[in-house]
Amino acid sequence: MSKMVTYWQDARKELKKVHWPDKPKVVETSIVVGACTAVFALYLWGVDQIITRLLDVLFY
Repeated sequence: MSKMVTYWQDARKELKKVHWPDKPKVVETSIVVGACTAVFALYLWGVDQIITRLLDVLFY
């Protein structure tokens, strides 16, 4: 039980050392992540469409 208490005390100490970003920075990075995800999803969708059509031409 004392190991668990020590673990939580150490965890609290470490969390106090963390530099938490402010709201504008969180919003900015969230927008960047969302945009990158959307671009990558469109890219994968396009590649999937091309491969699907190539396979349709080859096998049908």
